[in-house]
Amino acid sequence: MTERPAYADLPGGDASGVFGPGDALGALNLQTPTAIAHAATLVREGAVFSLNAPVDWVDPPLFSREQVEHHVFTTPRGNLDDWLDRYYLQASSQWDGFLHARRPDGDFHNRLPAAGHGVHVWAARGIAGRAVLLDVGAYLADQGRPLHWRTRAEITAADLEACRAACGVEQRAGDVLLIRTGWASEYERASVAERTAVRADTTGPGLAADDELLAYLWDWGVSALACDNIAVEALPLGPVALHPRLIGLLGVPLGELWWLDELAAHCARDGRYECLLTSAPINLRGGVGSPANALALK
Repeated sequence: MTERPAYADLPGGDASGVFGPGDALGALNLQTPTAIAHAATLVREGAVFSLNAPVDWVDPPLFSREQVEHHVFTTPRGNLDDWLDRYYLQASSQWDGFLHARRPDGDFHNRLPAAGHGVHVWAARGIAGRAVLLDVGAYLADQGRPLHWRTRAEITAADLEACRAACGVEQRAGDVLLIRTGWASEYERASVAERTAVRADTTGPGLAADDELLAYLWDWGVSALACDNIAVEALPLGPVALHPRLIGLLGVPLGELWWLDELAAHCARDGRYECLLTSAPINLRGGVGSPANALALK
């Protein structure tokens, strides 16, 4: 792989062509065999953490989605089988695919047509590599700046770097960055009325949508980014949104609503904030998003 340009050298923050004119993997190209082999050495005790919420979570569903329905039936041979109705692929722990958010100019990532993208492209390859867990929620609370799950607050590049330094973890190209804000755990503790209110008002903390944040992630060499909140970025959106720039321009897959509490607690106990991460996106041709299907191993 040729050396990537720094973010400052990307015209307009646009990574089109960096990995080739027909590339549909974007930053996932940074998960090289060498990077994946290194990630495998991080599995030392055989601890496995599922980062996936139940299919029917959040409840009630966000935005205009409806609750999934699970049906079980008996086949003519007497076996049980099942299917789902109203199964929204981005309703629970999920990946935003490159069809989910267009570039600011209206094109898709790497200026490919819609037919050139789809989560099936990621599924054919798989997602695997070293993950770095930054428990920003816990770090900011220790600094006297606690995040509130129902209050808009921007997590800056400086916040991420300070948390990374406090964790003592180095940056490596190909890393999957996992950011815990504490939103999911607070939602779990909320009353039914509080949860219902979120359906209409998704205000909450998340990443800042500015060039400093984008430069930080790109220059680090982050191959994918997943958070435990609704939309990765702070809500409501500001005048400039992060999704079109991270997904559309830089080609960084975004994960939302991931369950990171158990992994974060383990990292705090053993002082190791890195692990092997695997994810198997659904093999759906032309899919816009996918359940995360993610595991962390330490």
